[in-house]
Amino acid sequence: MMTPFDSSSKTPATTSNDALPQEQVQADVAPPVGITPPQVLARDAAAGRRGAAWRLLYWIMENDPRAVVAVSSLDDDRLAQNLLEFIALGTWAGKPFVVPVPLRSAYARTRLRTLFLPESGMDYARAERVLLSHVHDKQPAMRETVAYILGIIGSPAATPAMIEALRDPVPAVRLQAAKALGRTGNEAAVPALLGALPGADDQLGSQIFSALIKLGPLAVPALIQESKSGSAWKRWQCVRALGDIHDLRALPVLVKALEDPDHSVAWMGAKSLVHFGKSGIRPVLETLISASMTPWLAETASYVLNSRMQRDSAMKPYLEPLVQRMRESGFRVGTSVAARKALDQLIADGLIE
Repeated sequence: MMTPFDSSSKTPATTSNDALPQEQVQADVAPPVGITPPQVLARDAAAGRRGAAWRLLYWIMENDPRAVVAVSSLDDDRLAQNLLEFIALGTWAGKPFVVPVPLRSAYARTRLRTLFLPESGMDYARAERVLLSHVHDKQPAMRETVAYILGIIGSPAATPAMIEALRDPVPAVRLQAAKALGRTGNEAAVPALLGALPGADDQLGSQIFSALIKLGPLAVPALIQESKSGSAWKRWQCVRALGDIHDLRALPVLVKALEDPDHSVAWMGAKSLVHFGKSGIRPVLETLISASMTPWLAETASYVLNSRMQRDSAMKPYLEPLVQRMRESGFRVGTSVAARKALDQLIADGLIE
């Protein structure tokens, strides 16, 4: 478990200064904060002065509001650039930075990233401008960090750059670019994400579909089209995504998935239909009336109908006889008639439209 930040941490008393390089001793001892106002520290840190940066970062890690105000009020892109460089590379203004222990943790990096978020630190336009200026940085760690933060802030303006980053030679950058595109709210991200699927490994492929889910209704038409793929993995991902997005346009695709030749896709179709509640019952019943009954269809349709009964007791008298019929060995005989009867009664009693 990560311990809370404590600026009073010191080098253990058993450590001798003579036994360690002077640089290491300095790194493990917190510098004196002194009485320099954070506004002055922010200005000096922007100019590349590492001592000022060191002390300013301590103020920030202590969650001192004066430090955040100093960062947000300084009209100088260099401070944002230096902060970004420190988060990604551990250097400041292109110079080595002996990082003290409390600033080496993953928590410290996470805390400093929040300075780029809207209403959490610097001006949004400045944060976006600085981040976009480094999307082609020669350092992979910088490109990855930029994509990561752009994904957190959800920058529509970053869409073209993140689409390009999907082709970055470094896998970690591609992964963060896919995440970022899911937060852009830009329809142009949809074909770019799907276009990156060929050749993507499992991790990137799964992240691409997670990003499409984040894009929500914008991704539905493309997901419906992709659900016809010859790849069972792709159909499974599309059906899962459409269920999570919960757009009524997806209902025909999800009902059809109940008959998919791949059992995992059929089950994902059933689980996704449950998200639609009452809206999914009529198309399932209509399928049972018209389709040729198979063991998979009986199994998956029973799951959908039984899930509805458990959530809506008013439907139980109508659906329970049908579910029982589908669970019998002779399910192929009589299921269609039982489904028709259930549908007609539900419509007549106003439980479904």
